[in-house]
Amino acid sequence: MKSSVCIIRVIVLALLTVSSAVLSMGPAEAASFTPNRPIEFVIFASPGGGSSIFAEVVGSIMEKEKLVPVPVPRVYKPGGSQAVGMAYLHEKKGIPYYFGSTSNSYVTAGLTGASKTISHKDFTDIAILAFDEMVIMTRTESPYKTFEDLIAAAKAGKNIKWGGSNVGGSDSILAAMIGKAAGVKFNYIAFQGGGDVNAALLGGHIDVASANPTEVMQQFEGKTMRPLALAAEQRVAELKGLRTLKEMGINVVFNTFRGINAPPGIPAEAVAYYEQVTKKVMDTAAFKKYISDNFMTPKFLNSVETRKRYDKFAQETSIILRELGVVKKK
Repeated sequence: MKSSVCIIRVIVLALLTVSSAVLSMGPAEAASFTPNRPIEFVIFASPGGGSSIFAEVVGSIMEKEKLVPVPVPRVYKPGGSQAVGMAYLHEKKGIPYYFGSTSNSYVTAGLTGASKTISHKDFTDIAILAFDEMVIMTRTESPYKTFEDLIAAAKAGKNIKWGGSNVGGSDSILAAMIGKAAGVKFNYIAFQGGGDVNAALLGGHIDVASANPTEVMQQFEGKTMRPLALAAEQRVAELKGLRTLKEMGINVVFNTFRGINAPPGIPAEAVAYYEQVTKKVMDTAAFKKYISDNFMTPKFLNSVETRKRYDKFAQETSIILRELGVVKKK
C-alpha cells in the first residue's frame, strides 16, 4: 500500500512539474499554430466601402504572397450597422479560422445599440494595420479659404452648415469634436451617403463637409473642392502640405482604424501566429501601394495595443454620442 501511495505521489509531482513548465513558456516556446483549413474573412459591410476594400486587399495579399498556407475567402455579412456580421463572427467562438474587418463602426455598434447583445469587448483582437484619415473641405467658391476663416465665421455667429452621414457616424462625431474644441456650434445636416454630401457641398447647400481623402481626391484635383484641414496626428505626404487640426490649435485627431479581429476564445498560439502574418502583410509592396493610393497612415498595433485603442475610442466617442443624443445619458 505504501509503495502504491509513493508511486501516486511521484506521478502527481511529475504532472505538476510539467504543467508548471508549460504555463511558464513564452510565445516562442509555446505550441505552434498553423492553419490547416480556409480562413473566412468576414466583412461587416457591403462591397465597395473602406472595410471591404481593406479586407479584399489584405486577404488577397495573404493568398498571393503565401503568408498563410490556406485560402482566405472573403464573405460579406452586411446589415444592422455591422451588427449582423458581428453576430455571425461571435457565433464561431473558439474557432481560429475566421477574421473580421474592423473599423470605427465596429466599436460604435455596441455603444449606439445597433448591436444589442455584443460589443467589441466580446471578440479576440488580432491587430490594427492602418488608419484612414479624415479631411475637412469646402467647395472652391466658398468664402472660407482657410480653416481659420471657417472657425472665425462660426464664432461670429454665422450659421455654418456641416454635411455628413447619419448622426452618430464618423462625420457627425468629428464635427462635434471640432466644435467642442474650438468653442463653436455647427448646424449638422445628415445625408444618406457620401455622394449626396458631395452634391450638396458643390451646390452650395452646405458650407463644409468631411471625408476620407480617397473619396474626394478627384474633386481636389479638379479644383471643385478645397481641402481645409486634416484630422490626423501628422501630415500625409500625398496631400501636399495640408495642415493638421493640431497645427492650427484644435486638439482633435479623428480617423478610421483598419484592423482584424477574430471570434472570442481562440487559442493564444493562433493570435500570435496571425499577429506575425499581419506584420508580413504590411511589409509587402501591394499593401504599401494600397496605403499610398488611399492616403492612409500605416501603423501596426498588436492584439493588446489594439484592445486598448478600441477601449479608448469607445470611452471618448461615447461622450460625444451622448451629447448628440444617439446614446442615452446615464
